Amino acid sequence: MKKLYILSFICLLLSCSKQDKETLQPAPPPGVINDTKIGDSTTLYGVITDDKGTPVKEVVVSDGFSSVKTDANGVYQIKRDKRAKFVFYSTPSNYKIAVDADNNPVFYQSIESVDKWIRKDFILTAQPVESKFTFLFVADPQCRNIQEVSRYRNETIPDINEIVPSLTNPYAMTLGDIVFDAPDLWSEMKASMSKQKVTFFQVIGNHDHLETAPNEEASAENFRHFFGPTDYSFNRGKTHVVAMDNVIYSGKQEYSGGITDAQLAWLEQDLSYVSDDYMVIFASHIPFRSGSRVNTNVHYNEVLQLLSRFSSAYIMTGHTHYPDKYIHEVNGKKIYEYIHGAACGAWWNSNVCADGTPNGYGVFEIENGKIVDEFYKATNYDRSFQIRAYDARQAFGPAGKFTYYYSAPVNLNLSGDGWIVANVWDADDSWTVELYQNGKSLGLMKRVTSRDYWATYYHMEELGKAVGSDFDKSENHFFEGRLNGDVSNANFEIIAKDKFGNVYRCNRLQTDYTGIASYVN
Repeated sequence: MKKLYILSFICLLLSCSKQDKETLQPAPPPGVINDTKIGDSTTLYGVITDDKGTPVKEVVVSDGFSSVKTDANGVYQIKRDKRAKFVFYSTPSNYKIAVDADNNPVFYQSIESVDKWIRKDFILTAQPVESKFTFLFVADPQCRNIQEVSRYRNETIPDINEIVPSLTNPYAMTLGDIVFDAPDLWSEMKASMSKQKVTFFQVIGNHDHLETAPNEEASAENFRHFFGPTDYSFNRGKTHVVAMDNVIYSGKQEYSGGITDAQLAWLEQDLSYVSDDYMVIFASHIPFRSGSRVNTNVHYNEVLQLLSRFSSAYIMTGHTHYPDKYIHEVNGKKIYEYIHGAACGAWWNSNVCADGTPNGYGVFEIENGKIVDEFYKATNYDRSFQIRAYDARQAFGPAGKFTYYYSAPVNLNLSGDGWIVANVWDADDSWTVELYQNGKSLGLMKRVTSRDYWATYYHMEELGKAVGSDFDKSENHFFEGRLNGDVSNANFEIIAKDKFGNVYRCNRLQTDYTGIASYVN
């Protein structure tokens, strides 16, 4: 493993050197660069040109603390913060995302030099603005051993590669917890997302912080070594994407959700260069929506205030291992938060999350600064797989830690024949879910909060997980309806419609555990 780690580090250095021009000797004192005088207070500077050598103006460049724009000569100047480890730029919409030979993004350079003056140049390649593009958000791969890396590499990644050719201008981003407190797996996880059909951007999660590190700064070094800055941004079409570390780590898996004063100052500067008519996507790991484990939410109100300036804003998070959608209302604006189901589901113990949602990832189609389509893609299933239906009276195994059927008085309390329950994992208030029998509508199904007793039984009894643990989750994307007569022999169909006009159907009951298990710890 150590040899792989060293080899990947060497490859990373070589790939960056091909993309960027870097001063290898001590930088000269400030002078005139490209007809621009370098100021006396400048300590970090450089030139951004296109691949024909033409200076590129108005590119936002940052050291992670201060942000500036290149001038008409393509020159940027920064008074480097002593804590800065990188210099990076926010890719403009009319330039390609720069990648290395393995299709990993390389929008940054290390600035480990102690020279007073540091020069770093970048080269951009022009492209037509992508008015339409697609973003895949992959939450919580969270691999703790090589077997789980193999599942991610052999299940999630091939599924993404299979769907990518059907998408317009696709990009992907993990939403943190790439590893599960397993620093020896960083090179393996980076390799699993390299040389793929889509470029992967990365976000850091709480389990990506090194738990033996003495402080927050040191705890993110593994991530930075392989992926660069933890806070950065780029543009596609009329959309500005910001990725940020919102884990304030205090050691040994002690952490809170939020961003620091310095991060807030950086974000404010970054967004100051973005037009009000843009859509902003803010990607991080821990949900802004308050939770029982992480509810300090440092500076979240300030972030929401900043996001409310734009025509629309969306927050993309993970962390919970079950999907949820939440609306923040700020200054008369609705800011939508998508909390994504996990790629690893219930920590690779099965093929589903704790609420019965399949392992998977979110797909968002964006056009002219608006989300025009969205769906949850279940791993190893067709896009159409969005519903699992149950006979409310079927007991999934004998009573143990729970009463494992929906109609029980302690659960949904559905008395009488004909009750059917659907888990529609991507549903929210905008969806309609209608029940049909023999081709005739019986009306809309009622949205309720419930456990998925099919998944709960498997996790609790077959795998021995604890009541009240992360494997024991209730969610609000369940729907109940009543058929005429016995459910098991009924000719029924559930038809669900989302706000984008997509229609999903289900006409069979889940009665056994086919497909729930694969590799089990």
